[in-house]
Amino acid sequence: MTAASQTAADREEIAALIARQFRALCWDEETPPNTAALTGAYLPEAQLFASARPARAQSAQDFAARMAGLRDSGHIPVFEEKGCGLHIWVAGSVAVAMAGCEMHENRTEVTEDISAFLLIRNPGGWAIAAQAWDILPSIASAFAATGLVAEPFDV
Repeated sequence: MTAASQTAADREEIAALIARQFRALCWDEETPPNTAALTGAYLPEAQLFASARPARAQSAQDFAARMAGLRDSGHIPVFEEKGCGLHIWVAGSVAVAMAGCEMHENRTEVTEDISAFLLIRNPGGWAIAAQAWDILPSIASAFAATGLVAEPFDV
């Protein structure tokens, strides 16, 4: 396999992993979030940093439990994420991905956020080592301002 074809295959695998992450966080009144799929993509000691500041690390398991709790408590009975931009940079066995999405809460409120993923290629495939995200007024503007190419992707 050439270096270019390996990079293309890596980018495809990472894009699929990120799409699965966003799908795992979609739920409604009948279907809970898929917390097993969500947490399974992270390395065991991965740290996640939500948009709240000051930044505070949390585990994938704690994040998944918090999100499931929002549904179970009735605070957010319906939540859907839609991908709206993805940029992946692969360098050997490490990669960085910037993924933008729209978050639809309770079928009314829509916000946009950007997630930065640090990924590691293990023998079994790519895994997320860390993730941080923030709420933005416009994902498209954020990608344009940094000169990144944001490829569309389906969740």
